[in-house]
Parts: sequence; structure tokens; C-alpha cells
Amino acid sequence: MTNMRIQLAERRAALVSKAAQQRMQLAASFESLRAPLGLADQGLNAVRNIAKHPFIVAGVVALAVVAKPKRWIFILESGWMAWRLALAAKRKLSG
Repeated sequence: MTNMRIQLAERRAALVSKAAQQRMQLAASFESLRAPLGLADQGLNAVRNIAKHPFIVAGVVALAVVAKPKRWIFILESGWMAWRLALAAKRKLSG
């Protein structure tokens, strides 16, 4: 019985060591993705914040239309398309 316990302890120690080594390798391989993932996280936070406060978006759009309608039409069309794409992506990812 004692021999089996020693073998199990040795096996566990080897597995723990191997798992630690694999975690280090995984962390090193994902290091190059840290900046792009951080940027994507900031973008998602911005989208969530805008979704929580749609009246701000409506106010900005109304101000833009009143200020210089011709100049803002192109920007608003692009923004509307981006908004629709973001909503579609959100539905795809969460659904």
C-alpha cells in the first residue's frame, strides 16, 4: 500500500510539473495576441456602453444633422452600417 502511495505521489508531482510547463508555453504563445485582444475588449466595452445609453447616440446624430447635414450624411450612413454589423455580430456570437 505504501509503495502505491509513493507511486501516486510521484505521478502527481510529474503531472503537476507538466501542467505548469504547458501553462507557460500557452501563455508564451498567446503573448503576441495580448494587444489585439485588449483593443477588441475596449471596443466591446464601448459598444456595451453605447447600448446602455442609446439616447446619447440619438443626441449626437441629431446634433450632427443640425450642424452640417451634407457633410455628415456620409459619416452617418457609415456609422449606421457599422451599428447594424455590430448588432448582427452580437446576435451571432451570443446566439
